[in-house]
Amino acid sequence: MRSLFWFITLFALATVVAIAVSLNTGYVLIVMAPWRIEVSLAVFVIGMILGCLGLYALSRLVIMTLSLPSRVQAHRLRRTRSRARNALYQGLMSYFEGNFKKAERQSELALSTDESPLLCAIVAARSAHEQRHFEARDRYLARVENMGAEARLLLLTTRAELLLDERRYTEALDLLRESHRLAPKHVRAHQLLLKAQISTGAWKPALDTVNLLQHYDGIDALQAARVRRNAWQQRLRQNAHQADELRATWRSIPSDMRSDNELAQTAAGYFIDLGLHTDALALLERNLEKEWDPALVALYGECEGPSREQIEKAERWLQAHPGNAVLLLTLARLCMRQSLWGKAQSYLDASLFIESSREGQQLKAQLAEQMGPSRTPQRTAPDIDPEYGAA
Repeated sequence: MRSLFWFITLFALATVVAIAVSLNTGYVLIVMAPWRIEVSLAVFVIGMILGCLGLYALSRLVIMTLSLPSRVQAHRLRRTRSRARNALYQGLMSYFEGNFKKAERQSELALSTDESPLLCAIVAARSAHEQRHFEARDRYLARVENMGAEARLLLLTTRAELLLDERRYTEALDLLRESHRLAPKHVRAHQLLLKAQISTGAWKPALDTVNLLQHYDGIDALQAARVRRNAWQQRLRQNAHQADELRATWRSIPSDMRSDNELAQTAAGYFIDLGLHTDALALLERNLEKEWDPALVALYGECEGPSREQIEKAERWLQAHPGNAVLLLTLARLCMRQSLWGKAQSYLDASLFIESSREGQQLKAQLAEQMGPSRTPQRTAPDIDPEYGAA
C-alpha cells in the first residue's frame, strides 16, 4: 500500500513538472567571454537540482570515507561489549545453575573487557570459592579493592560470607563490624554478623543483632525466637556454676521469654544442679500454671522442697491431667521422699501401667530396695485409677 502511494505521488509530480516545462518559454543566458551559453530555464533548474544532489552525495561520501576508521572501531567496541554482556549473562546463569567452573570462565572473560567489572569480579570470586580455589578467589577480590569506596561494602560482605563458609569466624566478624560502621541499616551485613556472633559464642551482641534485624524485617519472628532462646540458654550455661550469676542471668531475661518452657527447663536444671531448689520450684510452678509441659513436671519431682506441699499441688494437677504417666512418676518420686511407700508404689504402678519407661523401672528398683522384701507389696495391678488419680 505504501509503495502504491509513493508511485502515484511520483507520477503526479512528474506530470506537473512536464506540464510546467512545456508551458515555460523562458531561457537562461550565460556569457563567459569568448563563450556564450543559452539554455532553457527548465533545463537550468533541473541541472541545478541535480548538481546540488550530486554535490551532497559527494560530500557525504568523503565524510564517510574519512570517518570509516572511527566507525569500524566503534563497531568493534559494540561487538566486544555485546560479547562481554553475553559472557556475563552466561556466567550468572551458570553460577545459579551450580556450574561454577563455567561461571568462573565466563565471568573472567567479561571481566577482561571491563564490562560491569564489579559484578564480574564478585561472580568469579564466588565461583572460585565454590571450587575451593582460594588463591583465585582472593585474586578476584583484590581487583574489587581497586574499584573505589563504592565497592567497599560489597567487598566486605562478600569476603565475610566466604570466610564464614570456611569457618574463619573471627576474621569474618572483624569485617562485618566494619561493614556495620559503613552501613548501619544494611540487612545482609547484619544477617551475616548474627551468624558470626553465634558461631563465636558472642551471645549478648547476638541478642542486639536479632532485635535490629527484626526491626528491619531481616528475620522472621519464629527464627528470631529460636535465636533468642538459644542465646539465653547459652548465657545460662556460661553462668551455671555460680549461684548469684545464674540468678542474675535468669532475672535479666525478659518476662515473656521466661515463660518459654524450653528456657525454663534449662534454667531449672541448672538451679537444681546448684542446689537452688527454691528457685527451681518457683519458676517450674509458674510456668506449669501457664502451660502444661511434661518435661517441667519431670524436673518438678527432682526439686527438694516442702514435699507435702509439692505432693498436694501435684495431686491437683493430676485432677486436671488424669492419666499423665510423667506426673504419676513425679508423684511417686515425691511420695518416696516422704516415705509414703504405699502411695509411691500405687503411683509408680499406675505410671508404668500407662507407659513403661526407663526412669520408671529405675525408680521401681529404688523403691523395692528402700522398702525391703518384707514390706514390698505383692500385687499385679495398680490401685490408682489412671483416669482420676487416687482410688
